[in-house]
Amino acid sequence: MQIDPIFEKAFRKIYGLPAWRVTPGWGSFLTFEFGEPHLDIREPVVAKTNVSEKVRKHLAARHVVIKGDWHLWINCCDWNVWSRKKWIGKSTSALTYTKAADFLDGQKLVRFVLLPKDSRCVFEFDLGGRLETRPYDRHSEQWLFFDKRIHTVLILRADGNYSYGRSNRPDPMKWKPIQIP
Repeated sequence: MQIDPIFEKAFRKIYGLPAWRVTPGWGSFLTFEFGEPHLDIREPVVAKTNVSEKVRKHLAARHVVIKGDWHLWINCCDWNVWSRKKWIGKSTSALTYTKAADFLDGQKLVRFVLLPKDSRCVFEFDLGGRLETRPYDRHSEQWLFFDKRIHTVLILRADGNYSYGRSNRPDPMKWKPIQIP
């Protein structure tokens, strides 16, 4: 089955580039940076009155993070990492997801495959690493792929739809979805 060429166009830009700062986050989150590093600076924000003191303090601080030209955020989905045929780690195991992230760090992405029937994805890396994702519900964003150079984001949703557009537009999660053929 033919899928929209936007997926190949987006990921082709990072084929052969090493993933860096591969980091597990809250829950099943896993983030990757690709390309040249840049400082991402969020200036302090005055919080609204209905937020907690903890949130107020967080927003009042300046935050500086190093990000790449491209940022892949594995979001609300189940994932597994393999080294050829050996299982390394998964999203639901706090004991293994750091090991999985460390294993993929430094590997070069060489291939991306989307299996549209059930919205599963496979990310293949040059040193034998393989990240497989699949939805764990019917409404969440499975992953988001940001191209910071041209300010776009490609979002794959669990329901078999995707969105693509300007990342600097308000609330990309609410854009009109496109059905994967």
